[in-house]
Amino acid sequence: MLLKNLATTWAQALSRRAGETDQYKIALARYMIESLLSTFLSLLFILLFGLIFGVLKTAVLLTMVVAVLKAVMGGLHLKTPLRCALAGAIMTIILSYLALSVPFARIPKLAQLWIFVLLIYIVWKQAPLEAKGKPLSTEQKQELARNSRILTLLITIICWCWPEGFMTNELFYGTVFQVLNLTKPMALAIDELDRILDRGGKSFEGCAKKIMERRIVK
Repeated sequence: MLLKNLATTWAQALSRRAGETDQYKIALARYMIESLLSTFLSLLFILLFGLIFGVLKTAVLLTMVVAVLKAVMGGLHLKTPLRCALAGAIMTIILSYLALSVPFARIPKLAQLWIFVLLIYIVWKQAPLEAKGKPLSTEQKQELARNSRILTLLITIICWCWPEGFMTNELFYGTVFQVLNLTKPMALAIDELDRILDRGGKSFEGCAKKIMERRIVK
């Protein structure tokens, strides 16, 4: 909520300074500013966790891959940027360990083929997945859908032709994660995680309130 309010304030201030009154453009500016702030926060967590767990290089490369794909394909988000940043950093560390433990070149060719077929199918059907609060016109959606398909096919060719190339592991695992982020099972998992975090937040607030009330009574 803090990042959203900050982005709204900045977008409104920029629109006033530029003399912009188009609400669509103002909403788009707000979304872009909030996305940048969220990305910066997420990057801080990734750098910190990457240093702590010794997978900084892989984590940074994975982050670059996912960021590019997300800009084109869209994807699911948790309710708040802070949750997204923390969850994204944790998933990046897990993916980093997976990429280092099971390099793409060691995956059987038949398994690689089926994985890429599945990824291409999901992208063809689902991308772009519009995030809440992101205003997109019909033309923009069509362009992003086309770019998503081209990008996925290009990644498939690169990974297939250069299985031991620089960044192939990160390219593969980052693509798998981001494409799965377009699917309904992932949406259900994210909704459940949001519910768990909501309940945890309410419980924490309730406990904190009781503690404060006891102190006031004393």
